[in-house]
Amino acid sequence: MPSREPYADDPLLFYPGARLSEAERARMDSYEIDIDEVTVDHLVYSLARQIELNFQVFYTVAEELVGEEQALAIAYEIGRRYGGQGYAKFLEARGVEGSPRMMALYQDFVHAIRGPKHTSALYAEHSDDRCVVKRRECIYYNEDRPENGKFTGAFEAGCFEGYKAADPNLTEVEVVRCRWRGDGDCLQQWHFRESAAAE
Repeated sequence: MPSREPYADDPLLFYPGARLSEAERARMDSYEIDIDEVTVDHLVYSLARQIELNFQVFYTVAEELVGEEQALAIAYEIGRRYGGQGYAKFLEARGVEGSPRMMALYQDFVHAIRGPKHTSALYAEHSDDRCVVKRRECIYYNEDRPENGKFTGAFEAGCFEGYKAADPNLTEVEVVRCRWRGDGDCLQQWHFRESAAAE
């Protein structure tokens, strides 16, 4: 039976920017807001939005300058380093090997620190042999630029390879559904050696 961490049911947990209205998001995106009106919610939303837009601009410029094939290779390599280094650092900081629970903790942590759009992935579930993440939105995919979805796919494939390089207990990453492929949401499963659950 899959389980989540106890903090997933904490009603006091909240995320700055997650409850910012569409009107306020639009004001930030169009720079219509005055500086004395900016709150922590506006700032967190704006910083996360900037991360998302930076990826999109990079993908577009890379494809224009070096072509689709090379741009896909770059997106993959960025993902491989990004995912692998982050997960390795997370495990090292805790002095443990990877397991379904450790991956769930890592996924919850990184989704919580990437901004309000990424918090739609909270919270991961884990069992003896897998970690499952579901999400409605992702900062690496932009609905206004679906043509860049192929780069999101390459970036995520790189992340998955990075995770596997950092964790010998991780055997496979299965993408059941993903926004960049046109699905309405994302569902990803990380499969582990069953003995890893006890480690």
